[in-house]
Amino acid sequence: MTDLARRRDAAAAITIEAAALAQRLRAEGGGVAALKGAQDFITEADGATERFIRGRLEREFPGEAILGEEMGGAADGAGPLWVLDPIDGTSNFSRGGDRWCVSIGLVMEGRAVAGAVARYAPAEVFAAAQGLGATLNGTPIRAAPTTDIGRAIIECGWSLRMPIARFHRMAQSVTSLGAGLRSGGSGALGLVEAAAGRLDAYLELHINAWDAAAAIVIAREAGCWTTDFDTGDWLASGNPIGVGAPALGAQLAALLEA
Repeated sequence: MTDLARRRDAAAAITIEAAALAQRLRAEGGGVAALKGAQDFITEADGATERFIRGRLEREFPGEAILGEEMGGAADGAGPLWVLDPIDGTSNFSRGGDRWCVSIGLVMEGRAVAGAVARYAPAEVFAAAQGLGATLNGTPIRAAPTTDIGRAIIECGWSLRMPIARFHRMAQSVTSLGAGLRSGGSGALGLVEAAAGRLDAYLELHINAWDAAAAIVIAREAGCWTTDFDTGDWLASGNPIGVGAPALGAQLAALLEA
């Protein structure tokens, strides 16, 4: 087994355990949300789940840097860097919904190279490592073969870091092409569902590193068209992101510029 495969498998195992922990904490009352900022939620389970993930990573890969949504950390990307979101889709999680997940990505020399995204219900783990393909519960996944954007299902995430008018323009452009529009409240899940062909694309005008460090690798390894998300100051500041059916790449790129 290569080192990247070992790291991918470790991330997958930890995400599954972390998702089960978050679910248990919610059942015990740890899912009550507070606001960090406008439409930016946090629960007790977020912090506890991140501490659990950090502890597991520190035992498996001692001394390696970690960047997490709730507790921060290194962001220079020099050497192995684990980038994690303990609960992506906290607004859904806090209201008892199932559209949330745990994400752990690995960055080497500034680029995302491996990772895993796990959800509790249904029990699913998406995983990938550079050059080794992408899987869902161990079975290989591929991007949708869709060639007609008028038949596509496209999820558009939104971020308050961007003017809401830009999101409206992008969403209107999607529907004007005849595509079906979705928005599910978890960027990481939207990205990996596009990688698995459940969606034809996922687009967002701004997303943070911890939401997408794992998912961008999964999408690439599944054969998706992808933007160059993990470039520039992405670890500290995030970037726009798009992944989807390879035949739709040019049209999807234009939608991000709408």
